[in-house]
Amino acid sequence: MSRSLVIAHRWAGRPDTDFYPWLDEKLRQPPASFDSIRALDMPQPGTPTIDGWVSALRDAVGPVPAPSTVFLGHSVGCQAILRYLATLPPGHTVEGALLVSGWFEVDKTWDSLRPWLDTPIDFERARAALRRCVVLLSDNDPFTSDWRRNSLLWEERLGAEVVVIPGGRHFNNPREPAVLETLQSRFGSGSQDQA
Repeated sequence: MSRSLVIAHRWAGRPDTDFYPWLDEKLRQPPASFDSIRALDMPQPGTPTIDGWVSALRDAVGPVPAPSTVFLGHSVGCQAILRYLATLPPGHTVEGALLVSGWFEVDKTWDSLRPWLDTPIDFERARAALRRCVVLLSDNDPFTSDWRRNSLLWEERLGAEVVVIPGGRHFNNPREPAVLETLQSRFGSGSQDQA
């Protein structure tokens, strides 16, 4: 079965920023874990909207993605992926998601962020759509300093496996080995049988 990785970038990101090009290059080296890798160019990245980003995901992968789809979200991209997954038909699942620097609360808010914090997510539907949910956090994220509470929320709401990287900040570097290692160890070749 063909496996695909779909990446939703961070707030104010683009497919050619942060670690996304480096990750794409690394994942294409043999043995390749994915048959296709798509870093989506999400609309209005400086002022993302829930409807705009969920629609972009739906346009990219369809209203019902292949069961062998793995999502990788970064920051607000994690929120967009969860909200998209909550729209899937009951009983439909995807292989999973790696959610990097995901959050439900932040230290400081701004106007365009407020809808993402205030609009509820159907966690039950999102959780049911994921065969595996892995969250990668750091212990010094400048946007969510209480990483222990953030970890607990991911565990409670999504049943996620949380991996905390010391000193990872918001994972905005051109190379992020922790992202690659976590993706390969949880979703690499052969790992889908362990999910």
